[in-house]
Amino acid sequence: MGLQNIEKTTILYRILYRLTQFYFHLFYRRFIILGRENIPRNAQLIFASNHQNALMDALALLYGYGKPVVFLARADIFKKKTIARILYFLKILPVFRPRDGAETMNQNYETFARTSRVLKSGLPIAILPEGTHSPIKKLQTLKKGICRIAFQTAESESFTSDIQIVPAGIDYTSYTRAGTSLLLIYGRPVSVSEFYPLYRENPQRAIGLLRDKLAEAIRPLMIHVENEEYFDVYSNLLRINNTLHGNVQKSRQGRIRQFEYDRTFIKNLNEAALKNADLLPRLQELSKPYFDLIGKYGIRDRFFGKNRPCLLNWFLKILLSVVLLPVHLAGMVFNYIPYKLPSFLSGKVKDKQFVSSVNYAASFVTYLLWYLLAFFLIAGLSGNWLIALTAVAAGGLSGLFAFYHYLHLKGLAGEFRFIRLRSDAGRYGELAGLRDAILSILKKEKVIG
Repeated sequence: MGLQNIEKTTILYRILYRLTQFYFHLFYRRFIILGRENIPRNAQLIFASNHQNALMDALALLYGYGKPVVFLARADIFKKKTIARILYFLKILPVFRPRDGAETMNQNYETFARTSRVLKSGLPIAILPEGTHSPIKKLQTLKKGICRIAFQTAESESFTSDIQIVPAGIDYTSYTRAGTSLLLIYGRPVSVSEFYPLYRENPQRAIGLLRDKLAEAIRPLMIHVENEEYFDVYSNLLRINNTLHGNVQKSRQGRIRQFEYDRTFIKNLNEAALKNADLLPRLQELSKPYFDLIGKYGIRDRFFGKNRPCLLNWFLKILLSVVLLPVHLAGMVFNYIPYKLPSFLSGKVKDKQFVSSVNYAASFVTYLLWYLLAFFLIAGLSGNWLIALTAVAAGGLSGLFAFYHYLHLKGLAGEFRFIRLRSDAGRYGELAGLRDAILSILKKEKVIG
């Protein structure tokens, strides 16, 4: 299956899709999808979202839709034939840019013809219109490419069909770590046909207006920080905001509510910063030493939102962890190699936006090969495939438990360090003083209630 019939789906693609989709749901502790009702049925669709996390953003759109999607990517990655074949198999089409050379631009007409064929076949197309990923939670200026593709695809159909661009917002609790939460929100579609008359008269103006409308559709679906210079301040203050709302992210509805709290908080802070030019520098002066101390003491801001722990509850938590320690150790030993190798590889990645992508891809391959090897080895030794299947399933479940139990133990250790810190009036007083000063400013500026 290659470029000529990219809209068709092979059995091999379907198997790979389901396997990677299943692992994607394991990789993230919670994958929440909102706004499915905004996806039109029986329409030619283009998905467009913010771009923060390299490959994972594309996978979020792919698995959020639940069916095959064709992606468009820059043409320079298709130069090697072997890589090009793999990309075509994965349903990725090349788009040529002016920087690729003026002589290559005509090849885009072939891509647009295929785009039209893909859309007519019922497959959506997905594009990340910012053109590059960014660690900052802010919608960067959209490239005009997505609009050109939409219009030129429509033009190849003599403007007889509408094309709907479905905006999407993607938000990670942590874009570098597995076992965290991913939120995907679909917005109301933008109709390209609305701009057809203007495009016939003035293509550049139509492209610009469509781009602006699409940006306005994506921005409310994500966390959007206006001031990039103070993004670290915004990020740190969001942690305090999470604590104020009781860290409600432990459930699906809680994660959704926290996103709304964060979006409101950012909106209020953006507005307050416009009125008071000294606000962000002052918050930076307080939040930097506060979070430096938080890191130094090995604790989290969320511990400030908890009451003093009940000794009985504390004892039961420790007792339960001790009882479950054999399961933890079994899962850790069985899964050590397939866990450690991807962690080692992703640790070598310099661009943090690629950490999750490398970890996901490497761990998928490593775990798949490791579990197949374990299955055949156990089946060969026992002579019973059911025993082998049970053992491998138990190894997988115990490994999943070991991962989250490890995070739980880290949390308990942090709580213990926080309790010890509270007994030191000097150090705790300094920390609490900085935090109270931050909260006082946020309340005064009406960023929080």
